[in-house]
Amino acid sequence: MIIKCFIPFPILETERLILRLVEDRDAEQLYEILSDAEVAKFDYFYPVTSKEQVLKFIERYKKEIEENEEITWGIILKETNKLIGTCCLGSFNEGARRGELGYDIAQVKWGKGYATEALEAVIDYGFDIMNLNRIEATITPGNDASVKVLSKLNFIQEGVVRERDLIKGKLEDGIMMSILKRDYIKKDRLLD
Repeated sequence: MIIKCFIPFPILETERLILRLVEDRDAEQLYEILSDAEVAKFDYFYPVTSKEQVLKFIERYKKEIEENEEITWGIILKETNKLIGTCCLGSFNEGARRGELGYDIAQVKWGKGYATEALEAVIDYGFDIMNLNRIEATITPGNDASVKVLSKLNFIQEGVVRERDLIKGKLEDGIMMSILKRDYIKKDRLLD
């Protein structure tokens, strides 16, 4: 059974980051992220063009949490106390104890290890607290940086799912990557 511990909202902390609820006060930073065409390039959404669109994203995040559908964390850089991205777990399958991972990071923060650091905390939460058995991610072909991030976290590339997602009006293939709880446990043992 998946244990959805979303209320009160679980705050996660890493060496450089705090993962917390995305709030209205984050709208300006979230706009900077979601309005960037490079950030949106491989994602389902078009770059946002207004603060109202950003507030709709924030409301959707809150509604999905309330309905136990998905949990989205804002990635806050401790050094500046500013939002630099989001990451989420959703698309849960109760019987298989499976969830899907997603994330967006501000382009100015790419290549600094923030995505890897944030996702590691989310993976810990998914396996240790939620009791997931499998965490998967679907990457749009061409998004080599995301494949690299997930590979660092011991995700296995399983193959390509043809025309899996509708992205900006076009059916796109998806690179399926996953990590199983037993792989995650094995990885931890190797570090001891």
